[in-house]
Amino acid sequence: MNFKKSLRVKIILFFSLAVLIPLIFVSSLIVTISRNTLWDYIKREQEEIVLRIGDRVNSHIENTKDLLKSSLSGSTRLNKPNQTKEIFSNLLELNKNIIEITSLNRQGKETFKINRAKQPGKYEYGKTFINRSVREEFTAAIRDGSYVSPLSFSDNKIPYIIISCADENKNSVILCKMNLNNVWDIVSNTQIGRNGYVFIVDSKGLLIAHPANERVLAHTDYTGLPSVNAFLAKEKNTYTVYKDENGQNVISFFYTIPGVSWGVFSSLPYDELIEPVNKMVKQALLWLTVFATLFVVIGLKFATTLLTPLNQLRNAATMISEGKYEIELDIESGDEIEDLAKTFGKMAFALKELEIMRQDLISMIVHDMKSPLSGIIGSLDFLLSANMDANEQKEIFSITKRSADTLYELIQNLLDVSKMEDGKLKLKQNPTPIEEVVSKISAPFDFTAKSENKEFIVQIDDTLPEINMDTNLIFRVLNNLLCNSLHHTNENGKIWLKASKKNEKEVQIEVADNGMGIPEEFRTKIFEKFVQIERKRAHLRTGTGLGLTFCKMAIELHGGIIWVESEENKGSRFIFTLPV
Repeated sequence: MNFKKSLRVKIILFFSLAVLIPLIFVSSLIVTISRNTLWDYIKREQEEIVLRIGDRVNSHIENTKDLLKSSLSGSTRLNKPNQTKEIFSNLLELNKNIIEITSLNRQGKETFKINRAKQPGKYEYGKTFINRSVREEFTAAIRDGSYVSPLSFSDNKIPYIIISCADENKNSVILCKMNLNNVWDIVSNTQIGRNGYVFIVDSKGLLIAHPANERVLAHTDYTGLPSVNAFLAKEKNTYTVYKDENGQNVISFFYTIPGVSWGVFSSLPYDELIEPVNKMVKQALLWLTVFATLFVVIGLKFATTLLTPLNQLRNAATMISEGKYEIELDIESGDEIEDLAKTFGKMAFALKELEIMRQDLISMIVHDMKSPLSGIIGSLDFLLSANMDANEQKEIFSITKRSADTLYELIQNLLDVSKMEDGKLKLKQNPTPIEEVVSKISAPFDFTAKSENKEFIVQIDDTLPEINMDTNLIFRVLNNLLCNSLHHTNENGKIWLKASKKNEKEVQIEVADNGMGIPEEFRTKIFEKFVQIERKRAHLRTGTGLGLTFCKMAIELHGGIIWVESEENKGSRFIFTLPV
């Protein structure tokens, strides 16, 4: 099948493309929007996870501070060690993560110390006290009111932090050592997806909490991870994608805990994260394939339905190109193709009419040019071949002049219509009384009418205003209309020329007769080029069919309008207006 000539292939191709391109675009848009929406959701979810864990860790530390502050105010009111012992014991009972509590005086010396014994529920009291006056847990507490130390490790490698608080008057300080068991529990109990997890590092990148506790006990340094580097560089809380120790792509979000400057990180396999997106894309591709197949089948059906009437139109066009205008199209599709077929039929009829018009035009031009030319040639031949007196010569010259005038008028009409169509005809307007034009044409026309036993009646209202017009052009309009009436009025008929004031701004001129009238099918066409009623009345043919076209254009060029009122066998009235 030749693609260049196969409309069926083109229709299927273009139909499929017209449907599939928007479908692909919309599908891509939906997938992109869904992917972005899903990604935003996952991003928010991961950010909320690390934020929630960070808040829980920070809340745990702040609660411990609050306990110390409340106990501190009580201990300063106590003068006996037993009372302080009772308060600190209660603190150890309230917070199982505190492993040691120490009170310091204003000089930074330890005054009381209690810690958990190896035996559950038992406590040990310090007997040796040291001076902490230059240590940060004392100086920072006195300066800022409270202090949280960096991560430290006990002798058995268990991580802990020191939290210290000063009283309102900065007269004493209470501090505690707290392990991170509670933080470990929070991290261990947090699961992200199927294989994701959470971990925490301190401000130096050392691991504080991880689902695998042995990593914490091994003092694992996580500064090699891109996400931890971003945290240490104090970048905005964001995410990074990197390969873990197993070579698997993971995505990690982090959140910086205020106050302690620890980082909470999430770690989730990237493939697991985008699994819903990939599933959605596969489903979209599957549905796209289904729809593509469906639309190709619909395109085949559509092409068949479309091509059947188009083939009829093609055959009809071939017949018209061969000059066969009698075509019949049996197309009832109920759509634009049916309208096209009807329009095609009208076109064929119009072409047939145009062909008839063309033939008539050639015949009319040949006939109308031949007659005056024959008169001119005959007159000249007669002058050359015969001796005649002055009167006879004058009569011959008169015949020659009339024939030449007729030929000139024919050519002038053709030229003027062409100029007016192109907008190149310039009016030579001057204020002129309408009576002047009517008088100029009525005298010779009255003579012609009487010679044919027809009555010519002129009716002009008094005091008509002057009209700014091209006198020669309006004269020719009246001449055309009167000649038409004369030719279409039988012997003893009447022809009227009337001029009256229509309103303050217009004068109305009317040429009427009681002749043959105009058939109904010609009333809307007679002002078109080359249209003549004389096709039905060949013996009355008088011109090329441009006379009324010229009249319409000339009147409209003056800003007026022209129309006809007629009934067959009852005469006609040609009426036009001219602005004052």
